[in-house]
Amino acid sequence: MFYRKCLIFILGLTGAWPQATIPDGPAGQTLKAWLEAFNSGDRAQMEAYCHKYDPNQTADGMMSFRNMTGGFELLQIVKKERLHLEFLVKERSGETKALGNLDVKDAEPAEVIHFGLHALPPGTSVSDMTFNIDAATRNRVIDGAIAQLKESYVFPQRKRWKRRCGHVRSGTNTTK
Repeated sequence: MFYRKCLIFILGLTGAWPQATIPDGPAGQTLKAWLEAFNSGDRAQMEAYCHKYDPNQTADGMMSFRNMTGGFELLQIVKKERLHLEFLVKERSGETKALGNLDVKDAEPAEVIHFGLHALPPGTSVSDMTFNIDAATRNRVIDGAIAQLKESYVFPQRKRWKRRCGHVRSGTNTTK
């Protein structure tokens, strides 16, 4: 037990926690290639990544962003699918964490359709940023909202009819 605590303490001091495992598949291979190129700080590697996986990205843009962050450590894979990943990273030059998402086209090699990183406010956890509801709950909420709108909404034609019949006094309601 003592040795285990010492190992945890030493790993904590050195920042040598193991990184999350990147899944196999087109999205996983693309994320791995991006992290390797981005973290290398090498323009040639970044250009090779852009040419192979993400032609809409530029090595200059990657270099600029890399200079601001110092690179990224992959902390967690939040959601994994063959062509879609959501992941958590932490910048190497600071404490900022970001939630990333990656969508790729099924090709050889995979081509990036969308890549995004969104910085998390300090103290925010991944569970605060990932909100998922099942289809039944979503439908129940939407149906409830529609029912409330139908119950309380006054259609303009009905208001004009009530006004003509003398049920609504002119000037008491200014909306048309």
